[in-house]
Amino acid sequence: MRVSPLVLPSLLVLALVSACDKKPEVDPAEAAAKLRADLDTANTRLRNNKNKDAEQLYDKILQQQADQHEALAGMARIRSADGNVEEALVLIDKAIAAKPDDAPNHSLRGELLAKLGRHADAAAAYGKAFELAPDKSEYGLPQGIELKLAEKYDEAEVVLRKVAEVDPQAKFVHTELADVLRAQKRLDESLKMYMKALRTYASDKMAHAGAAQVYEANGDLKHALDEWSAYVRMDCCSPYSETVARKKIGELQSKSSVENGGIAGQISSTPVAPPTGAGAPPPKAG
Repeated sequence: MRVSPLVLPSLLVLALVSACDKKPEVDPAEAAAKLRADLDTANTRLRNNKNKDAEQLYDKILQQQADQHEALAGMARIRSADGNVEEALVLIDKAIAAKPDDAPNHSLRGELLAKLGRHADAAAAYGKAFELAPDKSEYGLPQGIELKLAEKYDEAEVVLRKVAEVDPQAKFVHTELADVLRAQKRLDESLKMYMKALRTYASDKMAHAGAAQVYEANGDLKHALDEWSAYVRMDCCSPYSETVARKKIGELQSKSSVENGGIAGQISSTPVAPPTGAGAPPPKAG
């Protein structure tokens, strides 16, 4: 079939337009490298508290790949830092759906649920992270703490003992375990564990607070006062020191005065930085 010379220019134009509309092929390896570089840059900015810069990069990545789990997790951290914990939880759930075997994402989910006061759910999330990475005490320890806060003491004991086996130097694990034993009224075991905590970390002031409560429960007011005094020397000015430790010292001094003429010991009245240490203050001995 012969084509009219008048039609040829039109066909050439159509061919050129079609060629221009065709997107250039992207090398998958090059695209993956670019994604990795963008994620690394965004993660670095997030670690350096440049949240707005990090958010821009994460948002760009998610526009191209809506289920990119690392970008979703990064956005979740940013929303959490902004105080939007519920929104952060939605994002981290999407990240976990995209990559269910990522331990850090399950740990972040536990952190978010703990902020919402959902201690049993937080423990389950941390537990999944610990299951995926059983050599990481940083997942098992918060699982045990959240189980303690949920008053699931038997389960908390199992987890915390496992953490102590995995990492005997895990900070405050022995104090957390002692708290759980004390909550179960196993006072002798609890006291031994507090002493082990102090041998491991002499700076663990909450071990002194826990031991003081065990001594008081056993009727040993002198040693209870000694432990509370040690606590106050390490924490002069926190709300816990003012409202719990110093108050207990006053109560025990009054009680000892009535019972046996008093126990010597003066504690400084210097005002008291919130206690850092083994998580929440230990439960009171009954």
